[in-house]
Amino acid sequence: MKAKELHEHFKSVGRWVNWERTVDRFLAGNPDVEVEGIAVSWMPTFPNLENALKAGCNLFVTHEPLYAVTIDDQGKVIGGTPFIDPHLRGIRKKIFDKNDVWVKKQKWLEEVGMTVYRCHDFWDDFPEMGIHGAWAEWLGLSGEPVEKKRFYEIHEFDETTVEDLANRILERVKPLGQEAVHVVGNLRKRVSRIAIGTGAITDYREMHRMGADVLLLTDDGTRLWESGQWAIDSGTPLIIVNHATSEEPGMIALSLYIQKIFPEIPVMHIPAGCIYRTIR
Repeated sequence: MKAKELHEHFKSVGRWVNWERTVDRFLAGNPDVEVEGIAVSWMPTFPNLENALKAGCNLFVTHEPLYAVTIDDQGKVIGGTPFIDPHLRGIRKKIFDKNDVWVKKQKWLEEVGMTVYRCHDFWDDFPEMGIHGAWAEWLGLSGEPVEKKRFYEIHEFDETTVEDLANRILERVKPLGQEAVHVVGNLRKRVSRIAIGTGAITDYREMHRMGADVLLLTDDGTRLWESGQWAIDSGTPLIIVNHATSEEPGMIALSLYIQKIFPEIPVMHIPAGCIYRTIR
């Protein structure tokens, strides 16, 4: 298969994606390259890209942006992903040193011929097994949500304390590298309806309006100087996990999906998981 066949498949299936405005596209390399292996990972960090190359993969599928730039003699950005990915337009204004790691990353990609494709909007909203559905399943929230809208779901469970619920969530996310979860609010409060979201979009007010009495947010999806004050004022507890943690189950599911669609091509999942460690 050629790399572009993956994009063509997504376009044929993803009727919910605005393909004229989406960020889902090739970010580096050659869409016409013959694929030897596909690596799937949440983020295209240098270590993840190098691990993909070592494993014989020349197509890297990422959920999040690829930061890689070409600069002129004054350090101004003249090429790279800021001119490809709409999410990175702000990077064009920055000045980079010639030894900056994102300058080196762009050169490395060109030297090794790695092709990078961003699969974000397609998989975010893929029914049931995409980013959102995979998160609910990983958390053990079985059954249909009692309330659902784009980006959010509400699930009911037997009434318990916030502390007990947070501990249950912690046990679920430990295999993803999350060593602790954060809680804002009364640990002894009894709750039975949780709103969940993923990524950088966990709007606490919208989630609360849907009828939840406890909210599971991500660190990139909230500003604690605002949402934390609201949580304490309103008596609505917040449980917070890492952005990457919430989307890692979806990336595992994406690797399995691609393998099913293209069974003749080796596909590997490169874990990202929680990107920070907890020092106690």
